[in-house]
Amino acid sequence: MENPVEDRVLSEAVIAYLGKGRSPFPRSDDEAVLASVPEADAAAILEKVRALVEECLGIRIDWSTHDLSQGGDEAKREMAARYPELSDDALVALRWAFTYNWR
Repeated sequence: MENPVEDRVLSEAVIAYLGKGRSPFPRSDDEAVLASVPEADAAAILEKVRALVEECLGIRIDWSTHDLSQGGDEAKREMAARYPELSDDALVALRWAFTYNWR
């Protein structure tokens, strides 16, 4: 069963971790996550965020048929299909990290 509060917290943690909107490039900011989530859940949420980012960066793209932007779009679509609970802003942040790391 969906939990909108937990989904929102996870999405916000993804954005905070990557620094979307605060940094000119994606980063791995544990402290931003720890500061943005309930203390009791911080370690578990940080682990989920790290796993999501790693999974996104590991999505395989056929670079012979995709340019960087198309690859980022594909990674975003794939993550949206796997994790429909993530907000569009969180998915955009993951796409941002994906394209930055594959540039």
